[in-house]
Amino acid sequence: MSMRRIIFWSHLVAGLAAGTFVLIMSVTGVLLTYENQVELAITDTVKVISPDGGLQMSVEELSQLENVQSAGDRGISLTFDNRENAPVGVRAGRSGGFLLNPYTGEELTDPAEGWSAVYRQIMFIHRWLGAEGESRDTARMITGAANLVFLFLLISGAYIWLPKAWKWVFFRLNMFFRKSYPTSKARDFNWHHVFAFWAFVPLFFIVISGVMISYPWAVDLINAAWGEEGGRRGPETANDTNAEAAEMPAGDLASLDEAIAAAQTYGDKEWTRISLSLPESQTATDLPLPRHFGDRVLPQQRETLTFDRITGEITDVQTYADNSPARKTRLFLRFIHTGERYGLIGSTIAGLSSLAACFLVYTGFALSFRRLILPLFRKKPARKNA
Repeated sequence: MSMRRIIFWSHLVAGLAAGTFVLIMSVTGVLLTYENQVELAITDTVKVISPDGGLQMSVEELSQLENVQSAGDRGISLTFDNRENAPVGVRAGRSGGFLLNPYTGEELTDPAEGWSAVYRQIMFIHRWLGAEGESRDTARMITGAANLVFLFLLISGAYIWLPKAWKWVFFRLNMFFRKSYPTSKARDFNWHHVFAFWAFVPLFFIVISGVMISYPWAVDLINAAWGEEGGRRGPETANDTNAEAAEMPAGDLASLDEAIAAAQTYGDKEWTRISLSLPESQTATDLPLPRHFGDRVLPQQRETLTFDRITGEITDVQTYADNSPARKTRLFLRFIHTGERYGLIGSTIAGLSSLAACFLVYTGFALSFRRLILPLFRKKPARKNA
């Protein structure tokens, strides 16, 4: 059996084994295409009307509100957007949050919450097939394995796609859709090749990044490739209480309002969003202030300022360029997975590539059905008696 035939049958068997899971991740990937853009656009429609002669509450006052303090037990943060009449965002950890009226401290209805709930459910299916609790470990193993198989399908498919003889007529027939097809088999064969050709490059990076997200060893390989050690985290930002802070009364430290004001006026970049993680200790001296100056998503448009509450100044700035090469690579792959690395155009390409993957699975199943199943139901010609 030739190498080409071995790879073909390996490709077919692997596709049948993992195709259903690849289809689930591809469909959910399409649905998640503009997740952040949709949520931000809807939330941005919320405008807070200033009462007559009313002044906004200070950051210190906002941080002490009961609904803020009870938002959660993990990393409560306040988010300030640089737009007129914008509410203050409150988040606790990675999930949960609400909008706040900065004049009254009252919670506001976030019109994007319904969308967020839907997107969370889709994400649960995308990552864990909708499993919960201990079952998620098993589901994570399945989706991780499906990512690896999908990578094999892309590479083996590219090998099978390449012609034995490099002639333009072959490329013309397998790079573009035809106007008509003599049979449904011919249509599926053509579609399988066309979608594979145009979606190969983006799908390759999407799947590679999916492998990185699924497996710690993939992160270790990236670190090793750059000669670095360590895990998934980047440069630490200060939020610890050091020995000097432990001896300094909280009343002698700069306020949270001064920290936000310093972040708003630092440098010459037009900021779009500033976040403040509420310090766990009243005597914490260093406050990390993530600041965006772009679309509020891309890592290369974000920097983390460190405000020293002793001196009342910004003492450190961590930008995307300051990350180690390994961390830059991980961030690149992380945002390539959703296409956000290149903004709206990148998200569109990622979404269309996921849609192409849906057709690849469908046409692959259809072609396999015709090759493996249909012959079992065809009547064999009767043998003539000798």
